[in-house]
Amino acid sequence: MSDTDALRKRLNEIRWQLRGEARLAALEEHLVAVEADGDQPLLNAVLDALVDCYEFSPDSTRLLVPYARLLHNLDTAPEHFDAALLRSVYWQFKWIVYKLRDHPDVPLASIEDALAQFRRRYAEAGHSLHPYWEAEHWFAYYIGDTERAARAAAMVRTTEPDDMSDCEACRVNDIGDMAACAGDDEGAIAAWRPLLDGELRCSHEPHNTLADSLLPLARLGRLDEARANHHHGYRICRDKDDMLDYVARHIRFCALTGNEARGIEILAAERRAWELTLSPDSRQEWLEGVQTLAAALRGRGMGGALLAGPGGRDWTADDLHAWADAERRELCARYDRRNGTTVHSDRSRERVEPAEAYPHVPLGLKAMPVPEAPAPAPAAASAAALEAALVRARQGVEDAAEDRGERWIEVARIAGELGASLAPADEAEALLAQAEPKDALEAAQDLAQLAGTLFAEAGLPGRALLCRIAKAAWGMREDPAAFAPLAPGLLAEADALAAAAPADAARARAQVLMAQLQSGLMLGERPGPELAAAFARADADLAAHAGHRRAALTRTQLAMMLPEFETGPQGRLAALRKAFQLASEGGFRYETFISAFQYGAMLNQAGELTEALAVAETGIAAVKHDYPAFPVAALHLTAAECSINLGEARSAERYAVQAAHWYDRAGETGCAGVARHLLGKSLAMQERSEEAVVILEAALAELPEMHEDEHWRLVDARYLLAESHQRTYDARAGLTHVLEALRLMDGGLAHPNPALYPQAAHLAGELLERTGELKSAVDAYGRSAAKWRGLGSLSAAANPVRAALWARLRAEEPDTAAVLDEMAALAMELEAAWRDEEHPAGYRDSCRVEYAKTLAQEARMRGDGEETEEAWARRTLRSGEAVLAAAEDGDYLAELAVQTAHGMIAAHEELGDLDGAAAVVERVTARLGDREVMRRALAGHLEQVRERAAEDAEEA
Repeated sequence: MSDTDALRKRLNEIRWQLRGEARLAALEEHLVAVEADGDQPLLNAVLDALVDCYEFSPDSTRLLVPYARLLHNLDTAPEHFDAALLRSVYWQFKWIVYKLRDHPDVPLASIEDALAQFRRRYAEAGHSLHPYWEAEHWFAYYIGDTERAARAAAMVRTTEPDDMSDCEACRVNDIGDMAACAGDDEGAIAAWRPLLDGELRCSHEPHNTLADSLLPLARLGRLDEARANHHHGYRICRDKDDMLDYVARHIRFCALTGNEARGIEILAAERRAWELTLSPDSRQEWLEGVQTLAAALRGRGMGGALLAGPGGRDWTADDLHAWADAERRELCARYDRRNGTTVHSDRSRERVEPAEAYPHVPLGLKAMPVPEAPAPAPAAASAAALEAALVRARQGVEDAAEDRGERWIEVARIAGELGASLAPADEAEALLAQAEPKDALEAAQDLAQLAGTLFAEAGLPGRALLCRIAKAAWGMREDPAAFAPLAPGLLAEADALAAAAPADAARARAQVLMAQLQSGLMLGERPGPELAAAFARADADLAAHAGHRRAALTRTQLAMMLPEFETGPQGRLAALRKAFQLASEGGFRYETFISAFQYGAMLNQAGELTEALAVAETGIAAVKHDYPAFPVAALHLTAAECSINLGEARSAERYAVQAAHWYDRAGETGCAGVARHLLGKSLAMQERSEEAVVILEAALAELPEMHEDEHWRLVDARYLLAESHQRTYDARAGLTHVLEALRLMDGGLAHPNPALYPQAAHLAGELLERTGELKSAVDAYGRSAAKWRGLGSLSAAANPVRAALWARLRAEEPDTAAVLDEMAALAMELEAAWRDEEHPAGYRDSCRVEYAKTLAQEARMRGDGEETEEAWARRTLRSGEAVLAAAEDGDYLAELAVQTAHGMIAAHEELGDLDGAAAVVERVTARLGDREVMRRALAGHLEQVRERAAEDAEEA
């Protein structure tokens, strides 16, 4: 072999290496050796390979130097370029304009010259100018020449691409980017749809578009799509050096949508980016992502939070923000000097300091608390403002409005600023609104006493009594036994008030009874029949005041305590139902929320899923931002779990995301893990595997904090992860999870569904086969079959038995005879179970189905080529008859019958029996109904057989 041949062989070896710095280093070293050898065609081939490799590296602008040499060689010695290499040089010319533009030290005149060359060379070579107009558009947009960009964009839309244009996936991304840069978010998403829906893909798509779509989707309020694209997009571009631009967009998205914790996590995972030599434009985009994240943290008052930064160390958000901002500004200034405008700096500043506020996008992952919105500025104090506030506050009392306390606090503020005095009843309401028994019990009791005095002075004895009851009830916080001695006197006062103020008297009695019940519960006492009867009388009294909003509210609150009297689930369910109905029908928002939280959870436990979901949704609709986070989360969790069990995966996804978000706000890590498990399950049900993996991995980290009764979710999450990895063709990762699920179950961690063990064992067998571990796969299938048999299901065991037999046939030295015997034995066993009338009808039918499948697979196993063609045909017809007979004996097994019929047609053709083939087609199609695709396939097969027979006859 000559030196040149050896060098050519070495080039081919390098080309087979994965793209990366190691491959680049090998090519650069090889270039030196080829230059010394002097073979010009080989030198051009190495330069071409080097340009290609630089394009897919962190600093792709490095391709400019070798490409300039390559182009010079083409112009001076074109005879050294074959057709393939010539095409490659023209293909790479598209990259040059972009790389020249992306480097701030390249003058504009050089870029304009490259553009002119681009157009001239493509026109002379007869190539479409579609890629030229794309480059023209982006250059014009880049320097801020909007008219030139618009003209080029119009040409992009009207010029037909050819085989020198970018692939369709990249062109679709480009069209969407043009719309997005023009401010048309809807148009951008519509243009990107084939990429976002997975219809188009290439080496950089949909990675690029998923990152591009995040902020437009957030601006449009399409938060579910934004979340999905983030999870999918980041997972497929992480750890890829040539996709750090996309990663930076994911970081910026997280920073701007309230997901700083996720941004910190991504930055830590990608800290190697600081050590890479990036092209200037990629460096700028990376700095923009980092600076936006640091700014978001500082905006939360978390300037001291640690972020992965340069130098291999962690930086505070304050320090990293200052450092990144300085370098970004310096880099932008270089571009501005080159471009002669401030367009570049202006756009960069808009990216790190966007004018618009983005909505919070719950990702379903651990998140920082959502910052409280600033309170609106108070209205200026004036006599008119005080009068309006009084009207609104008094109406709030009459309506039993949820914010009546806030209304009276506003009255007190305005009156205080004006130095105005209030009427006694109004002053009493304002004092009560300021009482905070949880935080300042003694002060609250004093306010209640003073308010009671003022109500009495105003001629409102009922309101005064309610203040005394409140003061006494609040005292239970320090001494639960203190209320009982006061209750008889307070009840007597209420009775004495009944004639003068019947509604207030009924409310007072109910408040005393509720306090009595609460006192007993705090002391560990069960309520007796006397108190239950008193509650029933109080409920009837309050019901008599149907038009009185405050009485209706008290009746609802009384009903919410009725479950405490019940000891059985049905009684509690009925009591909760009454409370929920009173709250929701009465329009009492907070009470609707709390009763739905309790009632929905119990309905879910009782298996009343549809009603539980409806109740939870009613409660969720009543939620306000300041309601306690835990019950809000639990309502969403109930809705998610019911949706999962009803098979409504999209609904489950929506509610599980919110459950995780609210549990994070409540600081309930374990419960958040449960919500993430349900979210991951809903995504897995929709086969959105990339997203499911992200969420389920997060759930695994938190589920151990739950009570051991919930640890079965660890098994479930592992199984779902294994399935998701299987769908994304990552067998090794899937195998790790499914084997861990089996280990947990072998260790005694039971799953509520006993079928999960054999299902997991079967999945392990499939993944082991994918990794080439056939013997272990056979063992796993055996475990699955044994477990199914242990559960009493031969029909379910049939699938892993057959899978194991096929795996044994794929071994290096298969025992084919033994495998065939076992397959035949399985068929006999299934047939016997099918025909055994002592089995339930449904089970017998499942055995029939598996019997037919086993016969069909046994026939395929025996078709090993060792028998004569005639023997094969006759055996195929015999087994086919048996399969069709089983397929027809019950619900028709159409797919299996059609598959079998195709084999029988071929067998009849081998025997020269066209009538037999036609009879098979007629027999099967008679049962196919409206399955037109199957019908046409059989008819087409038969027609081909007839045509071949006619040709054979003509030749003969």
